[in-house]
Amino acid sequence: MPAKARREISGGLISFLDVMCCGFGAVVLLVVILNGQVVQKRQAGSETLREELRQTTALEEFAREELAKVMQEVTQVEQKRTELSAQAAEMEARVRDTARKAREAQAQAQAVQSALANLRTQSEAVEKTVSLLRTKADQQWEGGKRPVGFSGDGQRQYLTGLKLGGERTLILVDASASMLDETVVNVVRWKVMDPEVRRNSPKWQRVVRSLHWLLANLRPGKQYQVYFFNTAANPLVQGSDKQWLNTHDTAGISSALLAARTIAPEGGTSLHQAFGVISRMEPKPDSVILLTDGLPTQGAGAGDGRPVSADERLSHFKDSLRRIPNGIPVNTLLFPMEGDPEAAGAFWELAVTSRGSFMTPARDWP
Repeated sequence: MPAKARREISGGLISFLDVMCCGFGAVVLLVVILNGQVVQKRQAGSETLREELRQTTALEEFAREELAKVMQEVTQVEQKRTELSAQAAEMEARVRDTARKAREAQAQAQAVQSALANLRTQSEAVEKTVSLLRTKADQQWEGGKRPVGFSGDGQRQYLTGLKLGGERTLILVDASASMLDETVVNVVRWKVMDPEVRRNSPKWQRVVRSLHWLLANLRPGKQYQVYFFNTAANPLVQGSDKQWLNTHDTAGISSALLAARTIAPEGGTSLHQAFGVISRMEPKPDSVILLTDGLPTQGAGAGDGRPVSADERLSHFKDSLRRIPNGIPVNTLLFPMEGDPEAAGAFWELAVTSRGSFMTPARDWP
């Protein structure tokens, strides 16, 4: 009995152990299965994370590339903006320069219009003068004959105090640039114009008509000569240097007047050159008539191009007087220029010391 019971107990114990082992195995199997699933989930999660990392990296690379493109475009835009700013500044400078040139062109156009208007008003007088030179050479004048005719506005054929007597009269005509106008600003404007425009400036036309008046009022049978000067002195009639012309030769006077109308004032003023003509003439003149507008701008030599002060101009004037031989009266017709207040006093003193005359003609003379 006892042995059999032990055997029965041992069999149950074994069955229990079997059950326990089966359960433990099932648990182990379950753990293994669950652990495999966890590992698979972990691997799947890791793969997802890696994929997301790859996508993130790709997005980051894409973003960097796009950022580089944007930065390049920004740089190009900045360069373009800089170029446009430079172009805008250049355009503004061009606009200012164009506006300045337009103002200068307008000023020149006004001067040209004034010259053309004066030319139109003078054309009829020129035609009349030429006609008179050809057909009226024998007008009566103080018991003699006028060498040429002259008709001025209002028939103003007089000039009180001017001495036109003597056997030989030398006329010196200033043809420097200052004879273009009475103001410095307008002289600068006239200087840059063509010779055809310059020779028709109102002031120069007054000088030419004054010369016409002088030649028309020379006594018949006398001698004369006309020189124009700036930085040099030349006879008005070519080929007549150092020669006296006769007032009986009306054709010669006509040639002289026509030649005067072809001169376009330019350059500086040298009275050394003008008064040097007096010594070259043989025999010497009985009187000298000087048509000018102020003190000289240079001496015997060529100027150096710099502005000349009032004291220097007066010094040039005094030095030039040494070239005038004693006993020859100098009669000055002054066409005043602004900025030269000492000119009138200097030429008046010359008239007194040389026993000549000095006067400033009215604007409407002759």
